Amino acid sequence: MFNLKHRALLLSRYVAGHNHIWSRLVPVLFAAVLLSSPVVAQSVTGTISGTVIDPNGAGVAGANVSLLNKQTNDRRDQATNESGRFSFASVQPGVYDLKIEHAGFETLLHTKVVLSANEGLALGEIALKTGQVTETVTVISEGQLVEKQSSDLQARLTGDQISLISTKGRDITSLLRLIPGTSNNDDIEAVGEGFGTDLPNFSGQRGRSAVATIDGLFAGEPSGSNKLSMTINQDAVAEVKVLRNNYAAEYGNNGGALINLVSKGGTKDYRGSVYYFVRNESLNANNFFSNKADLPKPLYRHKVPGFNLGGPLPLPSFGEGGPSLIRNKAFFFFSFEKPHTITPTDPVFVTVPTALERIGKHAQLLSAAQFSHCQQPRTLREPTQRGRTETQPSHSYRPETNK
Repeated sequence: MFNLKHRALLLSRYVAGHNHIWSRLVPVLFAAVLLSSPVVAQSVTGTISGTVIDPNGAGVAGANVSLLNKQTNDRRDQATNESGRFSFASVQPGVYDLKIEHAGFETLLHTKVVLSANEGLALGEIALKTGQVTETVTVISEGQLVEKQSSDLQARLTGDQISLISTKGRDITSLLRLIPGTSNNDDIEAVGEGFGTDLPNFSGQRGRSAVATIDGLFAGEPSGSNKLSMTINQDAVAEVKVLRNNYAAEYGNNGGALINLVSKGGTKDYRGSVYYFVRNESLNANNFFSNKADLPKPLYRHKVPGFNLGGPLPLPSFGEGGPSLIRNKAFFFFSFEKPHTITPTDPVFVTVPTALERIGKHAQLLSAAQFSHCQQPRTLREPTQRGRTETQPSHSYRPETNK
């Protein structure tokens, strides 16, 4: 008895100890899965690199390079290496200002540096002029940069293009037809169907060969068809980048085009909008066939209400001194849209049961030819009334009376 109780006590302690270990291990494993999820998906961040040189073409080592995000005021600093090179990795898509400072040279400010999704932006050689650091040379615009780092054949839709170009169905995939080398199977009327919206054909390939992602996550229909099943609000799209051919080995899955949609993020200022797009049959003319049949206009309802809001997310500040809330470390963007559509159809003529057929009397279904060839009275059984029959004589139907 003592050995049995002793073993039971040891077993209970063993189980309790393991439960205590699992209670600590499960949160750690859950956090590891969450932290490793961006590794599984493709990233939308890019790189900005370049080489700082002096007027003689030699690399300037130790120059301070600052990268400033104009939307969030996020700043990153880096010093050039011994050959004058710098490289900012894991940079979110957006518009940046690049500032280069070094003793004995004028400060160079390069504004409106646009980085798209998954782009390795190489600025090339950036020459500094001798002078005082207090003097600043601002480069507002320059010629188109020649891509030397990649052989990707790509196209891009910017946020300004998406907001300025009108779309018939407020579907972001309808704007893809503006990209060279694309063709659509059908007209896009509304946001998606039962399984999503059809993607266009790129460079003569099948539509199902294309791969669509939203912020690096697969957005296609799981069965492998050419559908964009993960619907995203058009006002929530910052840019669309399409790799048509010759892309890097980091992209996989299919051999067709790669469509990468990047969603918007919050900025340093609070911004938002409210909208309501509507189409109604009262604003349209009736079609020819409906007028001919004296039919009213078919229902044509396309209602898209929605709103979006973004800005800095205040975080509490711990410690003595300073503001109680920090407003430049976290940002949010929320977008909501609820489309409702009723697409009109052409008039359809159908045969419906008559009043006698609805109560079970089907004698009138017999054609005139059948009655004219009947030599004997025909008996019809009423299906709705048990045991009751109806006799129709052969001479009761006279075809000539209906001529």
